[in-house]
Amino acid sequence: MADIEQGTRLVARAADGTTRELRALGGVIAGGDFAVVWGCSEREWDAAEAEGREPEGIPWPAEDVEAGEAADVALA
Repeated sequence: MADIEQGTRLVARAADGTTRELRALGGVIAGGDFAVVWGCSEREWDAAEAEGREPEGIPWPAEDVEAGEAADVALA
């Protein structure tokens, strides 16, 4: 897994196999039962920056994210 830090663009795979693009709110951290990466949508990232606040996000299983943009990343 590539280095993930705050602001890294991510491609996240959902349980149904679809993908979505997120922005990382930090690096990989320990979750309850598995490692997670907190992420938010690009819209939330931009809104938070414009409003001078921290973005709000959701945890995503680290094994289901890759650093990069959707056009650049193919999740196996």
